[in-house]
Amino acid sequence: MNDIVFTLEFSDLDANAHANEKLAEGWKLLHVGTINTADVDENGNPFLYTIYVVGANQEQYDNYLQEEATLKNIDWNKEIENILLDNSSHDE
Repeated sequence: MNDIVFTLEFSDLDANAHANEKLAEGWKLLHVGTINTADVDENGNPFLYTIYVVGANQEQYDNYLQEEATLKNIDWNKEIENILLDNSSHDE
């Protein structure tokens, strides 16, 4: 664990899938637990979400930063337009 330089915490509805993606990339599972939310059920009990904490070494963290930078530079409007155009051509 001495090589961990960065951690990510996942606690939303897709937390398990996100954690599994990072584990498949070689990140280490550091913690699994639960977290209270502001949401409550019909009996007034708080919803608990599973929380996953994963850690990356320097190489994995560098790759993560590159992926994040790439995502920030994507023209999402253009990407959506391309998807819609591709889908409409299948309808013909």
